[in-house]
Amino acid sequence: MRARRKQTFANSLRVVTPLLIMAGCLFALTRQADLPHFHDLLGLLTQVPAPHWIGALGATVLSFWALGRYDAVAHRHLRSGIDDRTARRAGMAAIAFSQAVGFGLFSGSFARWRLLPQLNPLLSAQLTGFVGITFMTALAVICGIFLVLVGPSWGMRLVGGGILFAAIAAVGLCFLHPEWRIRGLRLRFPSVQAILALALWTMMDVTFAGVALWLLLPVGHGIGLDVLLTAYFLALGLAIISSSPGGAGPLELAMLTLLPGADPATLVAGLLAFRAVYYALPAMLAGAVLLWPRLLRHGKAMPDPWETGDLGCDLRPAASQPFVRPQAETAVLLQNGGHVMAFGLNQVALLDSPQLSAVLFDPISGRQDEIPAALRAHALSRNAAACFYKCSARTALAARQEGWKILRVAQDAILAPETFTVEGSKHRQLRRKLRHAEKAGLQVEPAWGTLPLTQMAQVDAAWTRQHGGARGTTMGQFEPGYVAIQMTCLAWLEDRLVGFMTFHRAADEWCLDLVRQLPGAPDGTAHALICTAVEAARDAGVRRLSLASVPDHRFSARFDGGLRQFKSCFAPTWEARYMAAPSWAQMGLAIAEMTRLVHRPARPEAAMAQIDMLQDPIPDDTVENAVAAKRTA
Repeated sequence: MRARRKQTFANSLRVVTPLLIMAGCLFALTRQADLPHFHDLLGLLTQVPAPHWIGALGATVLSFWALGRYDAVAHRHLRSGIDDRTARRAGMAAIAFSQAVGFGLFSGSFARWRLLPQLNPLLSAQLTGFVGITFMTALAVICGIFLVLVGPSWGMRLVGGGILFAAIAAVGLCFLHPEWRIRGLRLRFPSVQAILALALWTMMDVTFAGVALWLLLPVGHGIGLDVLLTAYFLALGLAIISSSPGGAGPLELAMLTLLPGADPATLVAGLLAFRAVYYALPAMLAGAVLLWPRLLRHGKAMPDPWETGDLGCDLRPAASQPFVRPQAETAVLLQNGGHVMAFGLNQVALLDSPQLSAVLFDPISGRQDEIPAALRAHALSRNAAACFYKCSARTALAARQEGWKILRVAQDAILAPETFTVEGSKHRQLRRKLRHAEKAGLQVEPAWGTLPLTQMAQVDAAWTRQHGGARGTTMGQFEPGYVAIQMTCLAWLEDRLVGFMTFHRAADEWCLDLVRQLPGAPDGTAHALICTAVEAARDAGVRRLSLASVPDHRFSARFDGGLRQFKSCFAPTWEARYMAAPSWAQMGLAIAEMTRLVHRPARPEAAMAQIDMLQDPIPDDTVENAVAAKRTA
């Protein structure tokens, strides 16, 4: 009973406090300024030219247009399943209603729930809370920008600079740590692309609202647009925090305080007209929509996240990759949390991360020219960037024809097992390395049976300590179930395992994945392992063996680490690999995100899974150890 009384008191306080704030501010306003009678204020409004009223109406429309797109970003972040058009309309109506009646969290949540019956009350409240918090954050950053540009003193400019510095640090934190878990609560920050979109729509909203207010000031007010906008942004923040109906009281009092040189009567008259145009008129339209929600013309919950074409989609587990596929390297999806996505009949290896939706390598099947538009729409539905990563020239050309930007980033080293030989001048260094390994007594063999997983784990641990950790996402990490479904070559020194290599397998290609050897292993160990794998591929009738890629860009020399020199010993055929993204901005974000994922991978969690992608006979005990990742990148 006591707890119920406390809850009732708390709820009453939430309702009464905004009203008390409004009453207190209005009282302070009457004491601070010598305001004329209401009839005189209306007389001042006749001085506003008709084109200014029309311009203010246009600015109001543009402001709410931006607010609608703000809500669409929020729906995509919370994955509500509401199509963008419906989300925009409902968002405009909900904000028009809530800003007029006040009590933003309650009125906004009610309006969204009323207009979007697909949403439950909890999700409606989450949407309203997300919109409110992010809007206030973006508004603070905008205030910081204007304080830096037009601040009246160096102190105010330093405050603005501090706000901007904190905002940049917060964006960096969202990028590096996109998810936090606090006492079992999962907190997922917006993506960088969502943050930029929210900032843009907020800037457009408050700027057009400020322009509408400026246009509605009586003639001869003498207030510059830049000064008024700065004051309006600060006053708007205070009005939103107060939660008073329409921000009445706090908005007027803050504007008069921040613009001490302005005529109070002129300013209050303009605010009165502004409330009629920007608050009352949209509120009446929103009220009609709330009474008759059919006016909104609900869109259905979208079955597809894209609206381009009639491809359809199908999300499939990573293990559903067919054994007959162009690139064996797509098997890395088994460990990085990716999945197979079918855009119609086109299957791709897709990795969804907090910032990015990336198609890894070439499509598994289908037509390259149909994939860019579907991928771009899929990424948009997640507020993420889109890209192809390490695709071939053919896929890059298909993307370029759709207007995407292209960068050459790597080269794959390809061997043909049928014709490979260590003879000839090109393999002089390779032969020398093989002689060193043979002289040291190294024995290398392909492992077709049970793997020495305990010794392999010891080699991996020693290698990891020496190199400061293993990379991931597009590179494999040692895990017993993962390597059990790969082709493995082992290097022994007497009865001691000193190194091993694993290869992804497909019907017509093997691709190098893990390279591990003990510190102090005989010179030429890695060379001998690759030569053994080439012989095994020849015996298995495999026509291509990829030694994976090396960097190939203007900064590649800094990141190569001797990798190209090592692979050049085998005189491979070099095939260019590209990145493609819809814009240079998304390209930059994709590069940053892939760098983060590679250098800070999530350790895969083992789980039993049925692997259908391997159709060649392999021992039963290795199939039972198949691995899949539980969490996304």
